Amino acid sequence: MRVLDQVITKAQAVVPMQRQIQALHLFQHTKSRLIGDDQPRFTESAIPDVDDLDLTDIDVSDPFLWRQGQWEAYFRRLRDEAPVHYRGDSKFGPFWSVTRYDDIVTVDKDFETFSAEPQIILGTPPEGLDIEMFIAMDPPRHDQQRGAVQGVVAPQNLEEMESLIRERVAEVLDELPVDEPFDWVDRVSIELTSRMLATLLDFPYEERRKLVEWTDLVAASASATGGSTDTDAAYRAAAEAAKSFSDLWHDKAARRNAGEKPGYDLITLMQMSEDTKDLIERPMEFLGNIVLLVIGGNDTTRNSMTGGLLALNQFPEQFDRLRDDPSLVSKAVHEMLRWQTPLAYMRRIATRDTVLNGQFIRKGDKVVMWYASANRDERTFADPDSFIVDRRNARHHLAFGIGTHRCMGSRLAELQLRILWEELLERFDDIEVLAEPERVQSNFVRGYSSMMVQLTPKGAQRRQHGTYRAMHQERRRGEQARAAETPAPAPARPQRKGRVERTVLDVQVSRRRDAADGVVELTLTAPSGEPLPQWAPGAHAELHLRSDMTRHYSLCGDPADRSSWTVAVLREPDGRGGSAFVHDELTEGTTLRVTGPDNHFALVDSPRYLFIAGGIGITPIRTMIAAAEAHGAKWEMVYVGKSRSTMAFLDEFEGDDRVTVWARDERGTRFDLDTLLADPRPDTLVYCCGPDVLLDAVEERCAVWPAESLHLERFAPKAIDAPEGALDSFEVECVDSGVTVTVPAGTSMFEAVADAGVDVMGSCMEGICGTCQAEVLDGTPDHRDSVLTRAERDRGDSVMLCVSRSLSSKLVLDL
Repeated sequence: MRVLDQVITKAQAVVPMQRQIQALHLFQHTKSRLIGDDQPRFTESAIPDVDDLDLTDIDVSDPFLWRQGQWEAYFRRLRDEAPVHYRGDSKFGPFWSVTRYDDIVTVDKDFETFSAEPQIILGTPPEGLDIEMFIAMDPPRHDQQRGAVQGVVAPQNLEEMESLIRERVAEVLDELPVDEPFDWVDRVSIELTSRMLATLLDFPYEERRKLVEWTDLVAASASATGGSTDTDAAYRAAAEAAKSFSDLWHDKAARRNAGEKPGYDLITLMQMSEDTKDLIERPMEFLGNIVLLVIGGNDTTRNSMTGGLLALNQFPEQFDRLRDDPSLVSKAVHEMLRWQTPLAYMRRIATRDTVLNGQFIRKGDKVVMWYASANRDERTFADPDSFIVDRRNARHHLAFGIGTHRCMGSRLAELQLRILWEELLERFDDIEVLAEPERVQSNFVRGYSSMMVQLTPKGAQRRQHGTYRAMHQERRRGEQARAAETPAPAPARPQRKGRVERTVLDVQVSRRRDAADGVVELTLTAPSGEPLPQWAPGAHAELHLRSDMTRHYSLCGDPADRSSWTVAVLREPDGRGGSAFVHDELTEGTTLRVTGPDNHFALVDSPRYLFIAGGIGITPIRTMIAAAEAHGAKWEMVYVGKSRSTMAFLDEFEGDDRVTVWARDERGTRFDLDTLLADPRPDTLVYCCGPDVLLDAVEERCAVWPAESLHLERFAPKAIDAPEGALDSFEVECVDSGVTVTVPAGTSMFEAVADAGVDVMGSCMEGICGTCQAEVLDGTPDHRDSVLTRAERDRGDSVMLCVSRSLSSKLVLDL
């Protein structure tokens, strides 16, 4: 670090955040008076019809595109004619627009080629307000700082929050006026989100509206998103927020030092994490992450609360369906998020020259992923501009992004929206939008500043549809009439999103070593030297050993190291020949084909883990422990084996009091699982991998634990008896393909649908790899796989085609 940088860093740690921002404000104010500022100026004018423009003249960064309702047509044309589109001279500088669903998924998942640093917005905030936040960081810094606060939205914590959220929703709804107009944005959307934000931050409850006010001002500058916020007001808001959050940090630290039990709010979690415990000494980074968490909790939920109600008023027949069948609420929430897409985009920077959908993108170019366009992509969503409460694939929306930077609070947002609509339907027969809402000026936030509504309480006479609904119904009738008069091309077939397209590649054994007696470790690299596909703890790869022999092995190296994959293989004398082939034939320099990675044993976020590894089952557990460590989770492991000499990677855990090593030749008995698993722990997830006898024993003892607690991985199929009521023959309807087949006794679903021409993927054909998983739309599966958890089986919304069958006469699948 340069001397100047060291001085600046020390000064920032000493000078209060508020004073730093005030000093920057004074500097910028003086500078603008003397030489002017570099803020762009936006004056609203009519957005031209997109069909009247050349492709090069299309500028989707115009903040008024959204307010004037032209955005759908603009992005539709780009998706059709220029899905990766270059604009060379916008007020935010040159940038590429990525508008199709699949291209955006490609970009969002590849942070090495498309970096989130240093900003995720199209423009540049005023100097001094371009504060650091983890959403604009790449791994490993992103993962470290996100991991410090991820626990606040862990599944167990969400379960505990549910009653509190429902209580606060009820309080707000019960205070609303009925039969008279009021502003939904102010009375419901802002009020509910500010209450939730105050809870997550342990912020003074009576001052909760400040959280929304500050973020609205700080995040909406003209240079950043085309907003209308006065720069002076943004600096004042940032200074006030900095002082308040700094005081809150120091107050919490003092209370903890005095012996007060720590809470489970975001600031306390930061203080307790090794990666962020000194974040207050990097004040602008601290402020950036707090602002990020507040913006995430504000914009997404708040504007989806308003956008969902607006959609139901524009499509009142769907409101009727939801009112008649409240069980559709969970599906409707996903459709609200898809239809609204509260944050229109995220920006990336190309880190190297690359090609995307035929377009050459240079290193350093801005690349903008337009999530709002992806969520209206006809190639993925049928009739995408319509709102359909039970849309089949609505949950594949990209409103939260995808990949490393996917929204941390997505589950919390979904929970809030679900509870809101459950409580609304309990109280009101109608919630009518009275006029077009007022939309915020921004190319980033698809938000609302006001929307007037009127409530009809349950059991009261519902009003006739007012002007707003009538206007939209008339507009839709006109569009349908015009569409009927104009022959249209056949609609694009929606792509199925339930499957993962796996990579097939050639690798070379670059290193081979003995990891234990009977265990060989292989390091696999691409002969070309190219990086291998990314993977996460729990993933496995399929090795094509011979034309007639493939085997699945857990990846057990470092997920951050893209230069190689590592597998460790136990020689099994009584096996089917795969392990013997690996031990005897795969020498250094050997080239073979691999497929993957796949992951049906993914590590779910949790504050605490119990890992149980048996023999070679240590391979996936090894990487999970490293991930748990990195995220600050508590963990313990029981590692059992025949003898220490046969237990791979044992040296890595020697001396760690969190690890119990149980070598049977030393102990003389099996490990006491009854005591270990006797008392269910709702804050703990159990991960187990090893021989079948161990997996069966752990599964039996975890039957009394909460659903979703136990996660197993099997590399041999579990013997499963046909249940009572199992059918010899049944029908399978493949909705996407328009095919219905009969599956007779002795024939698998996979074979039956594949023979009928349906595009399906499979691998192990034993129910252990998860490749052939399909979504169940109707019917009751007869699960006979070794992949799904107990809770996933109970839900019945997916099935493994290779081994499972049906308990109903017909299964309807998303194939």
